[in-house]
Amino acid sequence: MTLSTPKNQRGFLSIDGVMWIMLITIALGFIAWIGYKMLGSSDAAVEQSNITTIITNAKKLKGSSGYGTSGTNLVPSLIAIDGTGSMGVSGTTLTNQWNGAVTLVSNGMTFTLSESNVPKAACITLTTKIAKDKQTTTAINGGSATSGEILPAVATTGCSNEMNSISWTTY
Repeated sequence: MTLSTPKNQRGFLSIDGVMWIMLITIALGFIAWIGYKMLGSSDAAVEQSNITTIITNAKKLKGSSGYGTSGTNLVPSLIAIDGTGSMGVSGTTLTNQWNGAVTLVSNGMTFTLSESNVPKAACITLTTKIAKDKQTTTAINGGSATSGEILPAVATTGCSNEMNSISWTTY
C-alpha cells in the first residue's frame, strides 16, 4: 500500500516571500540614500576641522614681532610643522575638499586664511561655525569683514554663489 503525499506548491517564492524581499529592498535603498546625504555633508565637517587645525597651528608660528612681514606666505611654515590637518598638500600649496586654493598670509600681527571654490551649503556651514570669537573677522566673497559670529541669515545672503570664497583674519 502506497500513501500518496499531497503535492506542494511549485515555484521559486511564495507571495509573502516576495513581499518581504520588496520591503527589505526598499529599506536598503532608504539606508543607502541617507548614507549618501550624510557623506555629502561630511566634506563641510572635514573642512571645518581642517580650518580649525590650520588656525590653531598658525598661531604657533607667531613670534614676538608677529607673523612676519605683511604679505608673507605662511603655508610653507605650516606644512613644515605638519599643521595642515587633512588638507591636500602639493609642494607648498594647499587645496580644500573641493580642490579650491587655500592661502595663509601674514598681516604683521594677524594672519588671513582664505579658501576658494567652496559650495554654497558648505560656505554657510563654515561661516557660521568657524569665527565665534571677537578676535576673528570673516569676509565672504570679498565683502566687508564681520567680527565675531556670523548669523545663518547673513551667511545665506553672503554665500549666494554656487562656488564661494571665504577669508578669516585672526590674531
